[in-house]
Amino acid sequence: MNDVFHEQIVIKKKSTNDKLKQIGLIFLGVIVGLITYFIPVINTMFLLFFILAIWGAVYLSRNFNIEYEYAVTNYYLDIDKIVAQRKRTRLVSLDIRKIDYFIPFSDSMYKSQENDKSIIQTIDCTSNSNNKENVHAIIANIDGKKSRVLIEPNKEISDAINKFIQKKSYQVYR
Repeated sequence: MNDVFHEQIVIKKKSTNDKLKQIGLIFLGVIVGLITYFIPVINTMFLLFFILAIWGAVYLSRNFNIEYEYAVTNYYLDIDKIVAQRKRTRLVSLDIRKIDYFIPFSDSMYKSQENDKSIIQTIDCTSNSNNKENVHAIIANIDGKKSRVLIEPNKEISDAINKFIQKKSYQVYR
């Protein structure tokens, strides 16, 4: 059989704002834990509440660890968002044959589609790095809305998508 299956994990880089929120959550956990010492009813169990508050803050701060998984299976592209390596959510599932455009960042068409008013939603599934060289935009109809999906595919994913796109060559920007 000539089945195609490729997958890739892209780790989202934390912004400065995300890092500050993470530190703030842990700091808040420490403060809440210390406040329990001054409440007379529960100060006998201060150590337990202190540890629980810090554990809760660290647990919540791990929600800023985000990964995206791209999977191409034959002519379907699935993109999942993985939060803290414990919660998976399907963001996009689309038939590659129905993609309107698959545009690399280096293409001049990429710049022009950024200002397209007909695109209703943008789904960013990139690592948020400063290096935009590998970023591609997929323009497709998702759930009845014209959408832009930003991804950072490696060569295998990019080749698999290009293999199954069924538009004429002049309609697809590579």
